[in-house]
Amino acid sequence: MSRARRARTSIGRAFRPLRRWTLGLATVSIGLSGCALDQTAQRDVTTALKQYEQRRTEDAGAYARIGRGGPTTGPSLETPASQPVDSAPKPPQSLRDYIVVALAQNPDIKAAEEIARAKAARVPQVTALPDPMLATKTLPEPVRTAEGDNYFVLGVQQRFPVPEKLDRAGRVALQETRMALEELQQTRLRVIADVKRSYFRVYVIDMTIEIDVANQDLLRGLIDAVRAQVAAGRRSQGDVLRAEVELSTLESKLIELRQQRATAVAMLNRVLNCATTTAVPKPAPFDLRDVDVRLAALFESAVDHNPGLQRLREQLERDRQAVKLARLAYWPDFTLGFEWMQMSPRDAFRPPPNPQTGMPAPVNRMSENGSDNWAITFGLNIPIWFEKIEGGIREARSRLLASQHQYVSTQNRVQFQVEDAFARVRAQQELAELFESTIIPQARQTYEVSRAAYTSGTTDFLFVIDNWQKWLTFTIQYHRALGELERSVADLEEALGLSLNEAGG
Repeated sequence: MSRARRARTSIGRAFRPLRRWTLGLATVSIGLSGCALDQTAQRDVTTALKQYEQRRTEDAGAYARIGRGGPTTGPSLETPASQPVDSAPKPPQSLRDYIVVALAQNPDIKAAEEIARAKAARVPQVTALPDPMLATKTLPEPVRTAEGDNYFVLGVQQRFPVPEKLDRAGRVALQETRMALEELQQTRLRVIADVKRSYFRVYVIDMTIEIDVANQDLLRGLIDAVRAQVAAGRRSQGDVLRAEVELSTLESKLIELRQQRATAVAMLNRVLNCATTTAVPKPAPFDLRDVDVRLAALFESAVDHNPGLQRLREQLERDRQAVKLARLAYWPDFTLGFEWMQMSPRDAFRPPPNPQTGMPAPVNRMSENGSDNWAITFGLNIPIWFEKIEGGIREARSRLLASQHQYVSTQNRVQFQVEDAFARVRAQQELAELFESTIIPQARQTYEVSRAAYTSGTTDFLFVIDNWQKWLTFTIQYHRALGELERSVADLEEALGLSLNEAGG
């Protein structure tokens, strides 16, 4: 081996540990940052999904409280520990049961869960190094060197972005994961509200059917009394006909109500991810709810718990990280590579003898060995297209400003939703109290007095029917006010981001 080659070999051996340490430190720093962000994203998703699963029954109980202070009406799906669990699942019987089933089976919730997992899986992708590049070069005409003929070159290159670029990209993906978790919570609240709205729609229809059926019996009794009056010659046959028309009208209303119930049941089953024809038992009756909470306190709760606002806060942080990432485009990325050059042996070049001395010149016989060569390559990109970089920065800043405006707009919309739902809750509560305490008792008393007067012959039948219709209408409106009150509570809870019971109401 020549002295020059031994020197190159010694220098290469001396710098080999330095190259390994430099490459190793860069790889480790990038890997540790990406690993930490990946673990954070996976932990956030796993913790959130586990909490949702563990609190499913508890959350359902909180949102299913109706009436005055009330616990959930109807039996529960829960089985006491002392009793054996049946293999077949029991159908839901109460509002809490419906909420539990919806939280467990609703496809929108399942899709939101998978989206959150997919967002978390983005973190290790954006924080990893780019794939290394393997390249070959074949030379039809060899390059002749003192060490042999070079026909083939094999090289591998690895690009190393500035570590902060990968860190910022990972933080952007982490914030998108947290945004997906808030969207999941928003979906859960929407599903709970849809269950409650459909459930109380069924309640209103069922109570209306029950009242109409009871009034059919009452009207038949009235018809018998009218016929007795006609038979005695004190009334005309027209009174009987009017009463029979009212009875037929009730029957036609019952047909419409049964169709409306089928639609409401199908809507509830859709949210539960059940067959639309699955039977839904009649909801149990409940008392009027007492709502005692300040509107200002509801605004504060909405700002703190509404998942739409929470998502926008995470979006703002994502856009801040995106602005910082865009600014890093001024920094170049470094590329390290290794090349191996295959050398084929050939006969050494033999120069002619020196014409002056006649002595043969010395011959370099390295080419007869064909020793392979290698090289370390280094490169970096040169970010000179400043307009492109500035455009990326402007885009990121505009997205941040748009998110800020969107947050203000969403906050205003949430406050409107809270105030609108709260006003409806108050109105329905006062209306139901008025019907329960004053209007219905008065209407019933008026009907009974007019019926007695008709029997005694001091009033006409039209007056009796009119009073009966008012009593019927007010009774139905009372139960409709109860159902609409709970539907408005569902709207309010969806805007708040938590149950009215948890909000102090």
